[in-house]
Amino acid sequence: MKKYPANEPEYRLSRIRRMMEERELDAMVFYSCQWKIEVIHYVANLRILGEEACMVLPRVGAPTLYISEPWDLERAREESWVEDIVVCTENMTETAGKRAASYGKNIGIVGVEQMKGGKYRALMRGLSGKRITNEYAALDEICKVKTPWEIEIMRKCAKLADDAYLAEINALRVGVSEFELISELEYAMKKGGADENFQMIGMGTNLPSMNRAKENYLKMGDFVLTEITPIIGCITYATQLCRTVKMGEATPLEREKHKLLCDALEYALSKAKAGIRAKDLVIWQNEVIGAAGYEKYCHPPYMRSRGHNFGLGLINLSEDNEEILHEDTILVVHPNQMIPEVGYLVCGVTVRFTKDGVERLSSLSTEMYEAIPN
Repeated sequence: MKKYPANEPEYRLSRIRRMMEERELDAMVFYSCQWKIEVIHYVANLRILGEEACMVLPRVGAPTLYISEPWDLERAREESWVEDIVVCTENMTETAGKRAASYGKNIGIVGVEQMKGGKYRALMRGLSGKRITNEYAALDEICKVKTPWEIEIMRKCAKLADDAYLAEINALRVGVSEFELISELEYAMKKGGADENFQMIGMGTNLPSMNRAKENYLKMGDFVLTEITPIIGCITYATQLCRTVKMGEATPLEREKHKLLCDALEYALSKAKAGIRAKDLVIWQNEVIGAAGYEKYCHPPYMRSRGHNFGLGLINLSEDNEEILHEDTILVVHPNQMIPEVGYLVCGVTVRFTKDGVERLSSLSTEMYEAIPN
């Protein structure tokens, strides 16, 4: 049973074909390898388990999907919306290139940066004599605006992040390790349907940042900082929740400084809507934090980013990013940074941009949680 809306393939592929018409492309070749699956996942709705996959999409006509493993054919037919699926255990890229070449002289390619040298040369043999352009940026631009089905996937993803944060709070105790805490988060998300999780954590006092988990154990008075990033399907469908927890009662100073970050987030989101520049969200967050005397700390190395998204359709919120944010673009916005008196603090939420404002995909408060033992 197919797990996507009946109109999703046409909705998604028609946007690519409009781009092909504008760029006078007769066909496109899309490629993904096992460790970077998002291109094929987007165009064919297939999560790659084998070595690689290619899809050839003509401007007019049905696409062909090539997979590398015979044992994966049944699953591919069940999962993908592509009807013509071919097992190609050898010379996949050359075969795909020849198929694309049969449709005309102008061919776009996406994902070739992930090919090994021999596979790229084989693709070029298949496309010999054709005009070839790299269209990754064009596909990436299309992916910045989510389809209704993609939005529903990301709402579910955000709910998984909320569930994981609540699991984190329930698991807090003196002596718990970073690895144990992340295990609780992972269990909550995987139980709810996440395929993966990209997890950052920090545990201690006067923290400089967050990082991957290490052999570290929670003490009274420590902060626990988490970036919880569940993934459904591939990393393009990841949302993020950034939260600060205090083990024990926070001091008035700690509450004040964390509230400053929350205020910066709320101010930026109160002004945000489709049509603003990416840099505006940075400016608005920095205005609040800078006005409190921390302008110096609104720049690296004291912070990394004021927000971003993941996978295809990537947008980074930076001070020099002039691009316009569209309706149905989804980003995490987070004023995470160092505050010299208390260390690194975090808060952040994933939002969908609408013509009137933003839809928060998390239902949880951004306030610092204080874990007070009974």
